[in-house]
Amino acid sequence: MRLCQQKSLAPFGLAVVLSLAGCAGLDGSAGSGLEVAEYISPHYRMRLVGSGLGERGNGMARHAALLMERMFDIYAGLDEIPLPPGDLMPFWLHLDRRDYDRQAALFEYPPGVTNGFCTISGEVHVYYRPQGGHSPEATAMHEGFHQYCHRALHYPTPPEVYERVPGYKTARLPTVPLWLAEGMAMNMESGRAEKDHNGLVISVSDIGSVNRERLAELARLVNSGNCPPVREIMNLIMGDQIDSHSYAAMWGIVFDLRMVTGEAIFRREEREFERAGPETVRAAIDAAIDPYLPYPHLRWPVPVTGRFLRACRVVWGLDVPALIDICVAGAREPRDFDRQWNRRLTQAALAEVEKLLRDNGESLEQWEAGWKKRMLALHAEVRGGTYRYVEPAGIKRGAPGGGPGIW
Repeated sequence: MRLCQQKSLAPFGLAVVLSLAGCAGLDGSAGSGLEVAEYISPHYRMRLVGSGLGERGNGMARHAALLMERMFDIYAGLDEIPLPPGDLMPFWLHLDRRDYDRQAALFEYPPGVTNGFCTISGEVHVYYRPQGGHSPEATAMHEGFHQYCHRALHYPTPPEVYERVPGYKTARLPTVPLWLAEGMAMNMESGRAEKDHNGLVISVSDIGSVNRERLAELARLVNSGNCPPVREIMNLIMGDQIDSHSYAAMWGIVFDLRMVTGEAIFRREEREFERAGPETVRAAIDAAIDPYLPYPHLRWPVPVTGRFLRACRVVWGLDVPALIDICVAGAREPRDFDRQWNRRLTQAALAEVEKLLRDNGESLEQWEAGWKKRMLALHAEVRGGTYRYVEPAGIKRGAPGGGPGIW
């Protein structure tokens, strides 16, 4: 591996171009005649892989790093959980499809199926070219959210799992069900990068607004009668086969829960936290306040920013040591443990959602019927050029002090 050129670039970081020329690449990327442009920022090690990069590669790597730093502020709740110094998150951007597909194949993704993924070790790979109207930046925002959750929020695997499950290597265990993790990540895809006169990202707006691509697919499914049942979606676990229909439904479920039942969810969380004791209450309330400070009524279905884990345990009602004992006892290989962990986590989350809805006077199926109507109404509004969400009566809107809301 040969260092070709090196420059120091403001406001932070180091950009370099490395030639691969058929050698094994950095941390798993490889390819004949490919180069890597690397840019270091406070939280990311950004690597762009392609041919003939030169200064163009340096600029693209720098732009991507600046974009993800702005996203990190959103992920972390205005930097509420800074990662430890030197703990950089690895991000690979592939300009060559074959190179990307080689990386995806290492994780059992068939060629052409994905445009981005986050590994179980928290490494992100993105095919960094537009695909069918979907921007590569949107994919990076999506996968970056998974990466942030992995590094800052997931539960460190207890030593007894390594001791009792032969060959187990996963360092962190997920703490949110699949539908919620993917739904939240898709809420990131709507972000728009604001750039300065040099084309550098200075802010990201519209995070959490209508994801028109996902909404259009969901509306088609509802109109055709082919929308997957919500209960089925909320029972999917990591490792199941997930198609674009399921992804669209996950986006819609999370978007609607944020908008329609957000206040009720937050009140329920407060009651749960109060029963858990004052220390947990303070941490959980901090965690539940998301980055959109001008709009405090917009809540995630569970706290997803800040010091998340303790709050999540309380909300899902999980006894982590007992759950680990159960999952270990039934595991003959690593995949057994992972599926049992994810299954029980998913079941606990669904039970809590159903409790919440019962408190509001409806079943999951009754909520689903209203959800479909709201998604169709929202799609009609978006197609008509408006972006105001159609809400049921009694749901608060607007900025603090009674001003007009923005969505």
